[in-house]
This record gives sequence, C-alpha cells and structure tokens, in this order.
Amino acid sequence: MKKTSMATYMPVLTKVIETTEKMGEQMNPSFEKIRKAIDDGTVDKMVPAEFNDIQMEFTDGTEQYQQNLANLKKVQAPARLIGKHRNLVAAYEKYVEACAAMTASLNIETTTVDVDAFNQAEKDQETSMDHVSNDVQRIMAMVM
Repeated sequence: MKKTSMATYMPVLTKVIETTEKMGEQMNPSFEKIRKAIDDGTVDKMVPAEFNDIQMEFTDGTEQYQQNLANLKKVQAPARLIGKHRNLVAAYEKYVEACAAMTASLNIETTTVDVDAFNQAEKDQETSMDHVSNDVQRIMAMVM
C-alpha cells in the first residue's frame, strides 16, 4: 500500500477551502437580496428574471460544493489525519446538503420562497461551516 503524503493531500484541501470561500463571496450578494426580500416580505415583488438568476447561481454554487465534496472524499489523507479528515468530510457533506436545501427552497415557477426551509438551511449552513472551519484548523495545526 502506497503511503499518502502531505504533498498530495494539502493541495486538494487548499483548493477546496479556496473555492468554497470564493463561491461564498460570489453568492453572498444574491443571498443578501433574498434574505432582505424575505425579511421585508417582498419576495413576491421580485423581478422573476432576477429571482431565476439567483436560483441558478445557488444551483451553480451547490454544484461546485458537490465537486469539492467529491474531491475531499477521493483524496487519501495521511494516516495521522484520517480521523480529522473524516470529520471534515462529514461536516462538508452537511454543508452541501444545507446549500442544496436552500436552493430547493426557491421556487422559480411561482417566484416564492419556502421561508421555513430557507431559514433552516441558513442555520444548517452556519453550523456545518463552523464545523468545517474547526476541522480545517485542527488539520492545519497537526500539519504545522
């Protein structure tokens, strides 16, 4: 069995972190628009094309996160990081599920939002991203 090295593991981890941050920054303005419309009770006044664009952006972001998850599942962690890596994969998977749930809460046909599902997805994203961040920090601490 070939020994897994940090040289093969760390680039994958770094790319996942970078693309996750980039997608989050890219999607945040759209998230803020939907959040404000929900809070103001004006979702029904949104332009359908803009609502559709937001839903498509969320779909694209979720697909990127799913690709990141696939990369995390595929890469072999060095032996001393296996436990932390498994925790990271589990937390990231919950994050991806929460992103998919948020995307699914947007109904482009009726330009409506399932507010309860959206709010739950937002909470689940925050919780799981906290776990992802903690797991990454623990991995980095073990590597340094």
